[in-house]
Amino acid sequence: MFSWNHVLLLSIILLIKECATQERCLEGFFHYDNACYFFSSHLSADWLEAGSFCKRFPGGDLVTIETQSENNFIKQQLLLKHGQKFYWTGGTDEFFEGHWVWISTMQKISYTDWFHGNPSDSGSGEDCMEIMVGLSDQDTTWNDVDCSKKANFIFEVPYVQCNLANTCTCTMLY
Repeated sequence: MFSWNHVLLLSIILLIKECATQERCLEGFFHYDNACYFFSSHLSADWLEAGSFCKRFPGGDLVTIETQSENNFIKQQLLLKHGQKFYWTGGTDEFFEGHWVWISTMQKISYTDWFHGNPSDSGSGEDCMEIMVGLSDQDTTWNDVDCSKKANFIFEVPYVQCNLANTCTCTMLY
């Protein structure tokens, strides 16, 4: 036989369980769509070092920007919080000059936001993609540059959902 106290207790347990089911990003990461993004505004590295750092996180890799809305999210974050800097992405044409791919998937880059006249391979050896932040009209654009340059970087990891039983599932990026 159920009393109102039992119903109240059951309701509280269900409410706690509902509140404990949470989708989350690690502290310092920003959520957008099915990924969590980290902007390394105080840590710079060359392109290979940046990629190695990203892989320390489960499912982590240099950012892959696949849509205009994802690019707009990244632009907004950079312009609001990170000022005039340069940030590595996962774009490269190191394997075949002029054939730009995302390193995490080796898929050809379809959506682009290159700065006028880029990619240019100016002086040759500009095989890695950076985002230039706030250099003209408080905007951000993509640029090809030498991979040995030291720059900040952006990486993404899967968005994780955990529940009360500590069962977690990941939304895979690729």
